[in-house]
Amino acid sequence: MKFYSALLLAILVILGGCSRQEELNELLILTGIGVDLGENDTVKVTFQAVNPQAQAGGEAGGGSASQAQSYTFESEGEDMIEAVFKARNFLSRKLFFAHISSLLISEEFARERGIKEISDFVERHYDIRDNYLLFITKDETASTILKTFTPLDNSSTKNIENLTKVRGGTLGIKNGTKLEDFIRARYGEDRDPVVMGVEKVDKQASSTKTESLNDIEGNKGALRLTGLALFDKDYLVNWLSYKDSNALIMITKKLDDVISYTVKCPDDQGTIGFLLKEIEIKAEPKIVNEQLNYSVQLKGNINLQGLSCNLKLSTEQGVNELQTIINEDIETDLRTALTNAIASQLDYFGIKNQLSRNQPDEWEKVKDDWSNLYENMSINTDVNIYLESPGSRVNNNEE
Repeated sequence: MKFYSALLLAILVILGGCSRQEELNELLILTGIGVDLGENDTVKVTFQAVNPQAQAGGEAGGGSASQAQSYTFESEGEDMIEAVFKARNFLSRKLFFAHISSLLISEEFARERGIKEISDFVERHYDIRDNYLLFITKDETASTILKTFTPLDNSSTKNIENLTKVRGGTLGIKNGTKLEDFIRARYGEDRDPVVMGVEKVDKQASSTKTESLNDIEGNKGALRLTGLALFDKDYLVNWLSYKDSNALIMITKKLDDVISYTVKCPDDQGTIGFLLKEIEIKAEPKIVNEQLNYSVQLKGNINLQGLSCNLKLSTEQGVNELQTIINEDIETDLRTALTNAIASQLDYFGIKNQLSRNQPDEWEKVKDDWSNLYENMSINTDVNIYLESPGSRVNNNEE
């Protein structure tokens, strides 16, 4: 009797599971979400969705090759919850969130309303993950970025996702910044969060129609990554320069294997371009005699990519001069980035968190005076970069 009861229960569970299955043609597969301020301080949500007609296109499917690979839909509400729920009233398919790769929030929204309500909604929603890429759109609405037809990828979300994967990019951050990174920094590590920015290359050009893909001027539809967006708790307050962003990424060890870097030649007469690789970095705060000191040691190798200085790299003296210029310039960049962080009164390098873990006893004594300690923090930098390869031409620009 127990056996038949168990068998009946198993059958009911299986049948119940089957009844909740959803067919692919009943789902609207989302690839990206954008959040903007709407009229009268409402929240406008833009959904980027895969175009099922285009996916079934070609001769076999009967679709048109000229169809857009994705569509966008907009919905407004008093808040994020209402905007998403309202979208269900005019979409003939159920929103499917599992394939979202990017969440875009406009600069205006992040400054005025912050992103707490967005992160809270995403974390609570049973169907949405928080490990996808997070971007702040600079000088543009999130809707504009999502509606841009980019020349090299079939959707804007795919394009910006691929931008974060370009090895040797100028920003050099590994794996981008994700919503879970923001949440961890904001609520777990007690550091001020930073988020990757994205903007249009040509802000005046419109590229919201498939015809724009036939334009040979690819800049009109191109997107690019910016410096990092800096947050004070949940609100955007500023943008870091590329150099400050690079310094932050290096010091916090979020750097990719290789990063493109440029420094100026002596007297500003030209540029040295190189790939910075095999980086080893040690960054450590210490309390000594009630004084906070932050020490940064960086080692690495470079492959020279371009040189317009008159340095004789065929000689040991020329190589040493080149290395000295690069070492001093990177040291300056690191000190400048840390000085700017102190001036902002925001701890996005996570120095307080690191100090409390490294010197817990000392931290207990000085934690109530953190603001004063941070404001008067001394900075020591030591950079040792070595030329691994001068490129295929050694005697570059030599007389």
